[in-house]
Amino acid sequence: MLPLPAPYHQADAVLLAQGLTNYTYRLQLQHKSYFYRQGIAQPESLFIDRAQERQALLLAEAAGLLPKIHYHSADGQQLILDWCDEPSWQVEYFASATGITQLGQLAAQIHAIPARLKILDLADYLQQLMAGLPSLSQTVRQRIEQQQAMLHALPVICPVFCHNDINPTNLLGMKPWLVDWEYAALGDPAFELAGICRAGQFDRQQQQALVDSYQAAGGCCELNRVIQMLMVVDVVSLLWCEKMLLLRAETQYHLLRQQLYRALGIAEV
Repeated sequence: MLPLPAPYHQADAVLLAQGLTNYTYRLQLQHKSYFYRQGIAQPESLFIDRAQERQALLLAEAAGLLPKIHYHSADGQQLILDWCDEPSWQVEYFASATGITQLGQLAAQIHAIPARLKILDLADYLQQLMAGLPSLSQTVRQRIEQQQAMLHALPVICPVFCHNDINPTNLLGMKPWLVDWEYAALGDPAFELAGICRAGQFDRQQQQALVDSYQAAGGCCELNRVIQMLMVVDVVSLLWCEKMLLLRAETQYHLLRQQLYRALGIAEV
């Protein structure tokens, strides 16, 4: 654990989780708790731009979407927030009618925030992910090229501020608080909404309900565009899964890989 600034260097630290992009701790100082995140030393290896994340965190805090920031190191590696005792969302609630309504409203709120960030070009992002995986089969590469062609053919839209990882574990309490802004960027709202759909395994009726809630809250995106983005989300997830397996050959990634190959209709190699 890296040295903390005063007064947090006097806090008792309990490790909560060790992920690929960061370590998380609970700090206890004078009867008050804080959330502490220590990022990996080379975040760019996992496509994390800490300078961009800093801007996203400040925007999220100002919008009341993130617990109060107490410390953020200049290199972005260390982050201390107010502790939140409220639990993460359950998958069942995430996919419920009430949860879907909240998700549509939340996405519309985020997308309405003015931001000056880099744009996430999805076709280019797929190329970057694929470039780091030389052992991918030709079938997978062809599927990626098909998705890149589809993305290039879509009508041009104005990019909006996106979180890009809205899933149950990143939502706390009924407010809700939204954490983990490492991959925030300007982007296509349909990709954000499609990511929510996949995180909750939404059927077509639930997808429509999400878009309806999003539009009612002021968001601008049609269901057809979201549906087109679903396979882009699946391909991105598969490429990330392949990358994770290179770093950690864990059972959960093998199972996810199998599921994604089936979802894409590709024979696993």
